[in-house]
Amino acid sequence: MITRDHLPAIGLGMSQVIGYGTLMYAYAILLPHMAQDLGLSLSGAFGILSLGLFFGGMLAPVAGKLVDRYGGRWVMTLGSVVAALAVLSLSTVQSTFGLFIAILVAEGAGMFVLYNVAFASVARLDLDIPAQKSISIITLFGGVASTIFWPLTLALYTALGWQTTWIVLGIVLLISCTPIHFFALRRAATSPNRTPRRAPPNWPALTGPQRQSGMIWMVISFVFSGYLMGAVMTLWVTNVQDLGHSAAMAALAGAVIGPFKTVGRFLEMLVSRNLYPLMTYALSLGLMLAGFSVLLVLGFTLPGLMLAAALYGMGDGIKTIARGTLPLALFGPDGYGARLGWIAFIQLGLNASAPFVFAWITQTFGGWWSFSVMAVCLCCAIATYSLIPDPRRHPKGSAQDRRMPEDQ
Repeated sequence: MITRDHLPAIGLGMSQVIGYGTLMYAYAILLPHMAQDLGLSLSGAFGILSLGLFFGGMLAPVAGKLVDRYGGRWVMTLGSVVAALAVLSLSTVQSTFGLFIAILVAEGAGMFVLYNVAFASVARLDLDIPAQKSISIITLFGGVASTIFWPLTLALYTALGWQTTWIVLGIVLLISCTPIHFFALRRAATSPNRTPRRAPPNWPALTGPQRQSGMIWMVISFVFSGYLMGAVMTLWVTNVQDLGHSAAMAALAGAVIGPFKTVGRFLEMLVSRNLYPLMTYALSLGLMLAGFSVLLVLGFTLPGLMLAAALYGMGDGIKTIARGTLPLALFGPDGYGARLGWIAFIQLGLNASAPFVFAWITQTFGGWWSFSVMAVCLCCAIATYSLIPDPRRHPKGSAQDRRMPEDQ
């Protein structure tokens, strides 16, 4: 049953569809055409995007600390205004330098409106539902971003060209996300001395040397599993075309990913009360690797391509939930926003090179080899995941270690 306490997560979920669609997925369709008009190579254009992602990663800890201190309402509202103006500015780009500045601002602003800040924002609200449930709801909506925006952006480009398409996307971002962030997050935020109304799960947090070890291996695994995320969002259409499919069919297969992200997240919501986030993350990695295995073997056929997109979509959808709930389970809610920010800083700082690296691999060796390297990254993510300590196996923590403060 949907209650008033579900509304902030539902609102933020809707804003994530538009935020990711305009600030991430649109590049896969428009950036190759912009590169042609600006005289840039494919790897050069995506190299600029990599720099933008790196800059965004630098700002992620700032966004997280602001949410911890002030709550997410004004952080996300002002962030959506700046992000919309940056997207609008992409329509006026006439040089490589102009493209660089516009993408830099857009990806920097994105760190104030996308998943990490949304997760930290709902975790700060005084609600009757636990933070992990709100995080699952947010990601449930976000899964359809590629389904909507890859075909939509392709249709807009075909009818209007890339300049007008960026104008449309910027206006949509401004008039939809700004009011959503302002009104959805107006609920009171919890304070350090306030007792929460919700009952938190009884999950012990890592302590002592295990805490440091857990953080290291979790971040390394996140880096490997996230390294291919930016590449898939930006190069899926190009790589699938290189496997022998048309642009329309590549976009259709990409659109399949979104619904199955939602399917995976819905299944996670059904079992989330009994599924510890470490298991959630393991399930996501297994599904993603299965998707790439099918893609490499059968991706030249239409059924193989669609099955691969479905498996990858389910795994990636669940992984997004784990990205928010696993740090909460392993380390507790104190400083949760700042912690997500620092994780994003490290992850995006290293993963920012992915669009450039995979664009170079595609340009040099072809789309199949580009997908192969992505599969290797997933194997590395699984190997490092296995080294994350499970705090439930070491019940030596004190009662204070086990107690979950108010914004869990």
